[in-house]
Amino acid sequence: MKQPMTATKAFRYATRNMVAGDEFEASRTDARVLAAIGKAEYRVEATADPLDDLRAEATALGIEVDGRWGEARLQKEIKAAKEKGE
Repeated sequence: MKQPMTATKAFRYATRNMVAGDEFEASRTDARVLAAIGKAEYRVEATADPLDDLRAEATALGIEVDGRWGEARLQKEIKAAKEKGE
């Protein structure tokens, strides 16, 4: 299984000359070694939070969003605001 990595320093890996910031995939063993010697770090894949879009839409409609609200509550508030605005 391959590990997503980001180079932190210049080095050569798998016939490629890496520079800081290059993204690549390494085997688990290689990834562990590269991270240990400070040549690369594990890249964490960003996951989009679907609530962020709902919170942004609610805020645009003038709703004061509570951070504890879940998806159902946000959708309910957005629907109410849209019906009120029509």
